[in-house]
Amino acid sequence: MNKTILSIFVIVLLIAAAGCGAAATPKPQAARGLSNAPGGPPAAQPQAPVESYAADSTLQTGNQPESANAAGAERMIVYTGSLDLIVKDANATVDQITQITKDAGGFVVSSNTYKDQGQTRATMSIRVPGEDLTQLKATLGKIEALALQVESRRLDGQDVTDQYADTQAQIDNLTAQRDSYRKLLDRATKMEDILSIQTRLDQVQGQINTLTGQQLKLKESVKFSTITITITPDALAQPIQVAGWRPQGTARDALRALINALQFIGNMLIWTAICVLPVAVLIGVPLYWVVRFAFKRRKKATTPKPQA
Repeated sequence: MNKTILSIFVIVLLIAAAGCGAAATPKPQAARGLSNAPGGPPAAQPQAPVESYAADSTLQTGNQPESANAAGAERMIVYTGSLDLIVKDANATVDQITQITKDAGGFVVSSNTYKDQGQTRATMSIRVPGEDLTQLKATLGKIEALALQVESRRLDGQDVTDQYADTQAQIDNLTAQRDSYRKLLDRATKMEDILSIQTRLDQVQGQINTLTGQQLKLKESVKFSTITITITPDALAQPIQVAGWRPQGTARDALRALINALQFIGNMLIWTAICVLPVAVLIGVPLYWVVRFAFKRRKKATTPKPQA
């Protein structure tokens, strides 16, 4: 009986020791949300959907900072676009586009109106919120609804996520250098060491400020899309036609013929100056002296000698 109790006690001690050993074994930690432990494949990370026309639909995960490579991080897309509108009244359309831009939370960068054949034309450059593509398209749809006809529309997207992440990595490295220089500056005692460290510290801080400004510019470009708008009145868009005759077509053909004629003359002059003239000089000058020499000898041979 005593042996049985002793055996059970020994088995319980062994089980407890094994449990403590397993608990004390350190577990490998996931590196910034990605399982990169040796011998095992990296864990798949969910990615945010990206527009099909984006410049780059994959996020590089090399040495970029954690903030840009976090799982599910959204892509940073800079949208730019243009609209060419045919409207009834250009001045009224400019005012309406200005109001639509303000209602959307944007602003007008530039607005230019000018006269063309007695009619008012206009060009505008606006910045409207562009982080949400659906909202951006809705704003552009409201602007297009003001036109009698949309001659052309364009919307381009540029992915700047990697550029932003690279800039952040440079800022982090320079910040670490700046902190190291500050510690060295606190321990420096010689004046020349202090001046040298301070100079380098100012250079690093200047680089940090420049990169920070670039990041802010990227954020602003992502937040607000730039849209260029050309506004043409309907009176100027109508073709000029009198009894079936279209003078603008005749003028276009005449201008095209003039350009072709000038181009032909210019090409001939260029060929003459570069190719024909040098060859003519190389061949013509020696030939001229040969002919002249032969002519003189022939003339001398045919001249009668005076008789004694």
